Amino acid sequence: MKYTHRSIKEVPEDLRPREKLKKLGPKALSEEELLAVILGTGTKDKDVLTLSRDLIREGWDRLRRMSLEELRSLKGLGDVKALQIKALIEISERIKRPGGGTRILDPEAAYQFLRDRLNTPRETLIALYLDLSHRVVGEEVIAVGSVNRVFVQPKDVLLKAVETAAYGVIVAHNHPQGLPEPSKEDLEFTRRLRDACSLLGFELIDHLIVSEEGYVSLKERGFLDI
Repeated sequence: MKYTHRSIKEVPEDLRPREKLKKLGPKALSEEELLAVILGTGTKDKDVLTLSRDLIREGWDRLRRMSLEELRSLKGLGDVKALQIKALIEISERIKRPGGGTRILDPEAAYQFLRDRLNTPRETLIALYLDLSHRVVGEEVIAVGSVNRVFVQPKDVLLKAVETAAYGVIVAHNHPQGLPEPSKEDLEFTRRLRDACSLLGFELIDHLIVSEEGYVSLKERGFLDI
């Protein structure tokens, strides 16, 4: 004998997903109920709870790997529902990424985001990858060097930019011993990275140099505008 499931019409009104969420909060809802809230409505063949239950039976990992066309082929899904599933999965992926969608709107925000990460005894270069809204969609430690030098090529930074489909890049490195003033090598690397970004369609938003004394933004210094 199989267990039976109730349709949305058979569930008491005050226990339907939206009402239950309002009353008890998200932790009280099952996965299918949470998905039903997001989808909002079912289809002509399936009420929203049945549709959500069938989707979850497919497994989140399989749904994540499916293309838009494959999602559309699932019984009960049309364009709108398939797009909703795609958007839901993408949001969940972005939330799990380092930075969690933090917006970086100026050098001070970049410094505050990166300061603790660059509190290391060796020169370390980190790249942040941002979307058009300047939200962090990726973060990568590109290289760790010695106490006074780190060696990086522009391609090391841009590989991740391609992977994350970023709009722009912020790089930052620390001077563990000394002031946050750019060296000749720092300026030369920034020039090459700026040119490589431009060639591949990315924007080099800033290069920060960080030390215990604070930071220097090469954007604020006007170096990126040359």
